[in-house]
Amino acid sequence: AVDLYDLRTEMATWVARAPVAVGHRPGDRVAPPSRRRHDLPETRRRCDTSGALDLAAAAARARPAVDLYDLSDTLTEYSTAWEWQRAILDLRLRHLARDDADDAMLEEANDDDDAPLGSRDVVLMVQHPPVVTLGTGSTAANLKFDPDAPGAPFPVHRTERGGEATYHGPGQLVIYPIVNLQDGHHRPDLHWYMRSLEDVAVATMESLGVAKPGRIDGLTGAWANVNVSPPGADDRESHRLGTPDGTSAPGDIAGREHKLAAIGVRARRWVTYHGMALNVDPNLSHFRAIVPCGIGDRPVGSVAQMLGGRAGVVSALDDGVTFDRDGGESIDGFDWPGADEALMRAARVAAMDAFERVFRVRLRLRRGAPDVTAIAGDGSGR
Repeated sequence: AVDLYDLRTEMATWVARAPVAVGHRPGDRVAPPSRRRHDLPETRRRCDTSGALDLAAAAARARPAVDLYDLSDTLTEYSTAWEWQRAILDLRLRHLARDDADDAMLEEANDDDDAPLGSRDVVLMVQHPPVVTLGTGSTAANLKFDPDAPGAPFPVHRTERGGEATYHGPGQLVIYPIVNLQDGHHRPDLHWYMRSLEDVAVATMESLGVAKPGRIDGLTGAWANVNVSPPGADDRESHRLGTPDGTSAPGDIAGREHKLAAIGVRARRWVTYHGMALNVDPNLSHFRAIVPCGIGDRPVGSVAQMLGGRAGVVSALDDGVTFDRDGGESIDGFDWPGADEALMRAARVAAMDAFERVFRVRLRLRRGAPDVTAIAGDGSGR
């Protein structure tokens, strides 16, 4: 396992400066070590760095370790990721249900590189092949195709998460945290948890250079161009601008709020599953097949689209599915050539960093896919 949160560099810099700072007043000239004055009391001349190092270690330990399985460099079938989530969730609940006598062992597992699967929280990071998922309360009215028809553009999965119809596909970074909200580091509150996931998406977008990332009151998810309107535009109507073919007008992009991240979650005994999908560089034409998250009159966008100054897709302005699932549909004159791999790599790093900062955890990268095959046998996994 690789610890992605490390204070050693920061603390080494602090320690290197500390001896000079002792007894130094603003404006004083600091002499080289060989010529520095030694008339200060012994207790002030010395700088004991052991306390600072202990503090760094304590701070690192205070952030619980979370196993990260990053499979996002390939495509993972939705059904496979769903199987992983359910298996890890069951294991996590089983570990948390142990008697108090096992607390010491569970605490020790927090820093064990080879801790069994489920003994601590897990984050799955994936990309999916094109697929549409529906939440528990989703209605078929938010699909623009018959999912049972032989020519249906995408497979459709009914899930246990909240929310409406969502599209997943290549170029989209999907994060599934299996996190215990009652561990003392978080809050047993799904509203807090969803706002935290939004914070992760917003921080990731900001790191990648997306303009004005943020939230919109009353709407779940993370958006770009928040609180930005073209001169003279009515804020309440700016999101309704668009062109008949279902795309935003290119000149209106400065005043358009684009949704870049969708969030849908569920929890059992305060352990979460499902999660967040961030549009990094997907084929946005595929969103025309649905009413994304039940919101048809606001554009869906991506990091790549926003950085390129192009327009997103407004589902309500497109009456039908007019794309080839495997084709390179043109949006606003721009052909989708496939996801930008360099941008995807940058998004992974930014998302990992944002998750650590928002949830105050240490992500420990585990190699390969989670081995859930052993769970049915002896109840353990790696």
